Amino acid sequence: MFDIKVIDKENEFYGETLKGGCFYYDVKHTGDSDDLYVATTKDGRKIKLLSSQIDEEYYHRQKLEKVVEEIGTKIGDTVIILKGGSGSYSREWKFEGEHIITNVDFTGHVTFDNGNATIFRPKVQVVSS
Repeated sequence: MFDIKVIDKENEFYGETLKGGCFYYDVKHTGDSDDLYVATTKDGRKIKLLSSQIDEEYYHRQKLEKVVEEIGTKIGDTVIILKGGSGSYSREWKFEGEHIITNVDFTGHVTFDNGNATIFRPKVQVVSS
């Protein structure tokens, strides 16, 4: 559960921070639909909120902090990849050896070596920070 700040002035919970999470995330970001969040009010009700009704950047920052903690590394670290997973890789890129983390996003995608590979929630060992 994460904090969800309601910013929609028309919503009865405007200005409140509720506990909840993202129920539907538009992974393709087509712009055709908002993401859907479910939050619990202080009286225990479950409510649905759209990404346009909350401070989505605030929510994403919390998720990013958790992802960075789980992976155990941060942008700029030199690492050895212990276990990969789904992702995208340039033709010449190899798992072996040391790699530099150049981005981590709130969904758990880690970018290595200025975009030569992006792996979803890899297991890594930090060589240097």
